[in-house]
Amino acid sequence: MKIKNKFMSLILIAALLTGVAFAGDVDRTGTTAGVQVQIPVGGRSLGLGGSDIAYTSGVDAIFWNPAGLSDTKGRVDAMFSSAKIIADISTNYFALAFNTGSNGVLGISMKSLGMGEIPITTVQDMDGDGGATFAPAFSVLGATYARELTDRISIGVNGKLIYESIPGVSATALAFDFGLQYKELMDIKGLSMGLAIRNIGSNMQYEGTGTLLRATADGETYEDFFDILTSSDQLPASLEMGLSYKPTDMIMVAAVYQNSNAETDYLKVGTELNFAGIGFVRAGYNFQLNKANADLGYSVYGLTLGAGVKFDVSTTKISVDYVFRPGQFLGTENLICIGIGI
Repeated sequence: MKIKNKFMSLILIAALLTGVAFAGDVDRTGTTAGVQVQIPVGGRSLGLGGSDIAYTSGVDAIFWNPAGLSDTKGRVDAMFSSAKIIADISTNYFALAFNTGSNGVLGISMKSLGMGEIPITTVQDMDGDGGATFAPAFSVLGATYARELTDRISIGVNGKLIYESIPGVSATALAFDFGLQYKELMDIKGLSMGLAIRNIGSNMQYEGTGTLLRATADGETYEDFFDILTSSDQLPASLEMGLSYKPTDMIMVAAVYQNSNAETDYLKVGTELNFAGIGFVRAGYNFQLNKANADLGYSVYGLTLGAGVKFDVSTTKISVDYVFRPGQFLGTENLICIGIGI
């Protein structure tokens, strides 16, 4: 009875947080800030198209569902991934987890975007022929804690500092992710449920010397500096609810429903084939839900394919995952992810 009460309390808390996150944001598609928090990372889960938030585990789970970090194997777990996304933008991700045993699992993570050198243009030099360049900085730093409440229920929370800057201005925001995993749902072996609420936090607003304008006020004879008002925008918060089913150790099927204040709803489905815990083949598909007629609709990133291998070197476990994600009009994304567990 106590376990059921804890579970129901978690569901109620999640529902309250969701109401706060999405109230009044039905028509705000595409108007959020800090969108780098939406760029997916982690070879296994991305290979499944983000469809598994119930069985995702270890450092791979920090992005998808922080509750899964509680299922970290070994004492230390680390992961690094690198990918080229649209417009030759690169994204690099690093995560590290420390398993403290009965006290839970602690994790840290860092994601950074590389956009290369961009020419500086001015009113006098609109084509950037002067040769001066700048490099925007977009990064996300995270700290995660997860713990198993029982042999079936796990919870996790991830705190993130989001930072953006270009010459003269910058913006920061603080956000949190909350996750829950419930194994053996309804006492059905292999059936698990996941709940993830992501990017609940402060607004982002650019500030700095770049927002200053030198002008002469009405009725004055001298110039002064005036601060140009910039917009204050919410983060792309989302709620995801999913079910995953493993009838045997060899196969898993999963599905996730995603609701967000930054885009239309999504239905994500995927499957994974496990060959003796050594080789893995994965596939996923994201369906964009058309709210006008409730049909399955167009998606920029639909199909995702992935594969991976795991092997032991002495007391160290090494995994290598590859993800192939073709995008409509945006080119193909290739991600390589390396994991190390001790």
